[in-house]
Amino acid sequence: MKKFYLRTTEILQGDFEIKELNLLVVFQVNCPGCFLYSLPQANKIRRRYEAKGLNVLGLSTAFEDFEWNTLENTRSLLSEGKVVGETKKALMKLGKDKLPYNIEFPVAFDQLGKGSEIFQREDAYFLCETNPRFKSMSPQQQEQNVRQAQLFLMESKVSSYTFTINNLGGTPSWILFHKNMTILEDWFGHREESDFFILLDKYTA
Repeated sequence: MKKFYLRTTEILQGDFEIKELNLLVVFQVNCPGCFLYSLPQANKIRRRYEAKGLNVLGLSTAFEDFEWNTLENTRSLLSEGKVVGETKKALMKLGKDKLPYNIEFPVAFDQLGKGSEIFQREDAYFLCETNPRFKSMSPQQQEQNVRQAQLFLMESKVSSYTFTINNLGGTPSWILFHKNMTILEDWFGHREESDFFILLDKYTA
């Protein structure tokens, strides 16, 4: 099974602790869909499943719009409900000038920086492993892929470790994982609440 690789720059809210069963929602502050749908859903999931052993966590990241998706803007979001960019525009259309609810679970910020500062050769290997065909390649093909991935990572002017190494598709991304960092389920985008409940019931019954 795939492993989940997680690094954070700073814990911004709550006790960001990995427990037996964890559901992480990865979001950007400049992601309207995250705030209109996914983060409220994560609040509901926490209330419904916390007593059943599910640990809900949030990770603020950036893979685009780096001027908006910052550590400072995430701090302001959590402490003041301050929203920015496209998220602010979306909420303003609903008559809201700030986040109309609290994020009720621990939140940390992804590790961001220049590729040459945050990535190592082993990270290139981790990234290659997200390709299902990688294990069936010859040693020579694997080495070529790792070198290409390493070059890609090192040349990044700015990148986010957790988002990039796990090859996430965008935000919101959801990762359900075990304490040993084995990924049980992962998906990108919005899901119906009933689908969440069916999925999570399998792991919390």
